[in-house]
Amino acid sequence: MIYILSLFLGLIPEVLYFSLAMIYTKKINEKRIRLFLFISLAYILCIMIIPYELLFYVIFIFIIYFILKILYKEKTQIIDIFVITYFTFYLTLLSFLICFYYTVENSLKMYIILYIINRILLFSIFIFKDKFYILYQRYKKYWNRNDNEKRPIKSITLRNISLILLNIIIFIMNIICLYILTKAR
Repeated sequence: MIYILSLFLGLIPEVLYFSLAMIYTKKINEKRIRLFLFISLAYILCIMIIPYELLFYVIFIFIIYFILKILYKEKTQIIDIFVITYFTFYLTLLSFLICFYYTVENSLKMYIILYIINRILLFSIFIFKDKFYILYQRYKKYWNRNDNEKRPIKSITLRNISLILLNIIIFIMNIICLYILTKAR
C-alpha cells in the first residue's frame, strides 16, 4: 500500500513536474511521452540506489540532462543543467516546508494538509509557464558569447554567477536533506 501511495503521490507528480518544466522551458513539442517515461525510469533508479540524499538530486539532475541530450540532441545545451537545478531547488524548498511544519505539529492530519498544499504549490509555478521560455531564451542569449553585440552582462559573468548559484543551491539542498533525515528518525 505504501508503494502505491508513493507512486501516485510522490513519483508521478514529481516526474510530471520535471517533464512539464522541461517542456515549457524549452518549448518541446515532440517526444514528450518518451521524456516522461525516461525521467520516470531515472527517478525510480535513483530512488532505489540512493534514496533521499543530496547525491540523489545531483545524479538526477545530470540524468535528466543526459535524457534531454539523447532525445533532443542539438536543442540541449549546458545551461539546461542549471535550469534543471533551479526547478529541483524549488521542489526541495517545498519539501522542506512540509517537513519543517510537520515537525512543529506532528499529526497525520496536518501532514496530509501540508502535502496537499505542497502539491498545489508544486504545480502552481506553471501559472507562469509562458515566461519560462522567454527567460530561457534570455538566459541562453547571455550565456553564449558574442563580442559583436553590446550586452548588459558578459557571458563570463553570467557563467560565474550561475556556477556560484549552483554551488549555493547544492549546499542549501544538502542542509535541507540533513534536516529532513534527522527529523525523520
